[in-house]
Amino acid sequence: MANDTLKTFPSTEIEALAYLYVQSQDLSGKSPAEIHTMYQEAYWEIKRDNTLKDRSGWLMKKKEEARQP
Repeated sequence: MANDTLKTFPSTEIEALAYLYVQSQDLSGKSPAEIHTMYQEAYWEIKRDNTLKDRSGWLMKKKEEARQP
């Protein structure tokens, strides 16, 4: 039991953002499978956007700007 790891959801910023996005949508009439698809599409779109921002230097620029007084 000492090596058990507690896993929580969401465990990453991307999971949290995808969850919040789906949660803010009108889910009435949606099946669980449709909601799952909405979550997966949001997750991968956010992940792709994060990767593009990282590769372009956008994220590093924002981090540097945040350090400025």
